[in-house]
Amino acid sequence: MGFSSLYTAATGVKSHGMLMQQIGANLANVNTLAYKSGDTFLETLASQNSGKANSGIVSGGANLAGQIGLGSRVAATRINFKEGSFESSSSSTDIAIGGQGFFRVAAPSSNTSYYTRAGNFHFDQNGRLVDSHSNRLQGYSIDQDGNIGSTSQDIILPMKNETDTYGNTIRVVKSDPKGTDSVSMRTNLDSGEQDNSSNDESPFFSLLKEWDGTSDTPLTADKFAYNSSIQIYDDNGNKHDLIVYFDKVVNDGDSSDKRYWEYIVTVPPGSDSGSLAGSSGAGLLMTGTLTFSGDGTLLDQSAFTLAAGATDGKDLSNWEQAPLNSNGQPTFNATLSGAIGSAKSQTISLDMGITSGTDSWSTSGLTAADIGSNASALPGMNDGKLNALATTDYYGSSSTISQSQDGFGEGYLQNVSFNSDGILSALFSNGMTQDLYQVNLYNFKNEFGLRREGSNYFSATQDSGDAIQGVARKEGLGSVVSNSLETSNVDLAEEFASMILTQRGFQANSKGITTTDSLINTALGIKK
Repeated sequence: MGFSSLYTAATGVKSHGMLMQQIGANLANVNTLAYKSGDTFLETLASQNSGKANSGIVSGGANLAGQIGLGSRVAATRINFKEGSFESSSSSTDIAIGGQGFFRVAAPSSNTSYYTRAGNFHFDQNGRLVDSHSNRLQGYSIDQDGNIGSTSQDIILPMKNETDTYGNTIRVVKSDPKGTDSVSMRTNLDSGEQDNSSNDESPFFSLLKEWDGTSDTPLTADKFAYNSSIQIYDDNGNKHDLIVYFDKVVNDGDSSDKRYWEYIVTVPPGSDSGSLAGSSGAGLLMTGTLTFSGDGTLLDQSAFTLAAGATDGKDLSNWEQAPLNSNGQPTFNATLSGAIGSAKSQTISLDMGITSGTDSWSTSGLTAADIGSNASALPGMNDGKLNALATTDYYGSSSTISQSQDGFGEGYLQNVSFNSDGILSALFSNGMTQDLYQVNLYNFKNEFGLRREGSNYFSATQDSGDAIQGVARKEGLGSVVSNSLETSNVDLAEEFASMILTQRGFQANSKGITTTDSLINTALGIKK
């Protein structure tokens, strides 16, 4: 009997020691990133039958044998996956998961995968997004068109080799330039303006006649009523000034209340590497007219561009009706030269607020020479569609209401960011943003079956089941929180309370050992 009680107390000491070990592990990791505390549970070890130990009368009058316990043992340990609090981080590559899910990182030298809630990632020298052990975060790649892939892979920046000013090869992340494809320009043209440039034979193209591409000032200020400029880009990323000149047309032969303005679209002659380069027409890209109603509303637009191969920009017969793109906007070709790269032709559309619903002109096959002074001969847009914001001819000052273009120069990576869906975006110095990857998140049928691997890692086991791959905010997975890190979920107050109870249990069981030892020694003394 004495030895049984000694054994029972010893099991209590051992099991309470295991409880203290778990509490110690929790306290040791109170400041560990994304640490998940553990709970340890005890159970009875065994029991010994003791005949007629129970007293009392039961049904049938039989006395029942009782049982005396023989100690305790650790029944199970369980990971507490309760979400920890978030702390802000100054690093844009630090991320946390708000809700269910784990990140997956892959070891560089093997196919081993680990799962973690710790999101303290950074880019290594090769552009891979890695954790503090150089294991690589996994995600879906996103192509230039924004299509998200379906195969999980290492997240890596699209680095390119470049030669610096000292001739050294360096690796950089760049946004390649894009030539301008479309220009949008909305202006108000003062209806009280006068006709500054006039030509009796061709009043609708007098600005083109006045233009001199061989002069330092191709068009003097007294020859137009208003101009609006915008910077555009060629395919090499060079900037160029696109300038649209406007002038009112006074047409005494038109008895209607319509009002007319002519315009020319130009670049500085030195930027023009097309067929008119070096001539008086250098810099001319498009010419045309705008027709307004008596109340200043835009009614129609005509546009003419230089015929292929023509070299005389001052001959109106060389200016044909401009092609219309699929949006019903007139387009022109520009061959622009700059400091970087060789000149290439690019097609640019011009939107002033009215488009053709059928992508065609009301009259086709005309040249600017066919118009003369006859306003009714001006071609218009077939099934013209007026935008909510369009060029106007209101009384007052002429001004540019809005303008935009879709080109940009080259840019270098300045920063990255994550959104709540886990999309990793690169931010470039040219103002462009490019989506690169979507971070994968993973869940398990039984997350309590995961195995701790140290270093904030978990691995899948038979009990947890295989990892279920997904992305943030879908199928029960949480969201990605940027510039944040998840902290430990250890509750200090709770751990200290458990520590006190565990200490008392340990002391009580150790007292049981010493007391039993004393009883045994007394029993041995009786024999003497």
